[in-house]
Amino acid sequence: MFDLATAARAADRDFGAILSHLEQLDEHGWERPARCDGWNVRSLARHLVAASRGQAEGLRRAAAGQAELASLGAPHEHTTAQILNALRAGREDLARALRTLPGAALAGVVPLPFGLLPAPVALQIVPLEYGFHRNDLEWALGDEGPLSTDISSALLELAPGLMPMLAAGSPVSAAGQAPQAPAAYQLAAATATVGAAFDGTAWTITPGPPADPDACQIRGDDSAVALFIMGRINATHPSLSVSDAAAAGQFKRYFPGP
Repeated sequence: MFDLATAARAADRDFGAILSHLEQLDEHGWERPARCDGWNVRSLARHLVAASRGQAEGLRRAAAGQAELASLGAPHEHTTAQILNALRAGREDLARALRTLPGAALAGVVPLPFGLLPAPVALQIVPLEYGFHRNDLEWALGDEGPLSTDISSALLELAPGLMPMLAAGSPVSAAGQAPQAPAAYQLAAATATVGAAFDGTAWTITPGPPADPDACQIRGDDSAVALFIMGRINATHPSLSVSDAAAAGQFKRYFPGP
């Protein structure tokens, strides 16, 4: 899991890599499709303008003891030059907000656009944003490599707390469908396992396998399972093995977003 110092370093590392990739693209490259549904590279970059602004504002509000959620407003930047300038400013603003977050705020909450989160959870969400979107961008540009090791492990550790939020919906994501019958999943990565069981009323998400021996098994390395949980690859991707293709294919109906 990230602490304040490692979260700041990871977010800046991946934000910097995103900028480096974008600065080398011609205009055609900005129109390449991204694996986020309906997005291309330009829309991904514009999302990061909004995300960096919203996250920096949420961190500033946390430092001031405020709990009103920061907004994720649509950015007004559209041209390549405008977006790049906004991203450079957003990177600096986010780094400053993390650098100046007082120690006392780490025991409180952070009103990110995603929701009002305990500060230790927010310190995972921020670097995960840039780690996953760096990977999204690199895949869009033809480099289908894995997530960084720290991003994969942070997502897997956070998954038992994050998946109920995905199922319930948030200010920036719709709620998932409820299964029509009891269901269970075992998400088995190399270094962690997450169990999810629906009893007909609610999900129970736990570290380790679920009690149901018939749970749908979804196995892969840390990056593959993390990418699957976050909807970046589907159950048919060759990096995964599944015990029940139909059940695995329904997973993101129940845990959509982000």
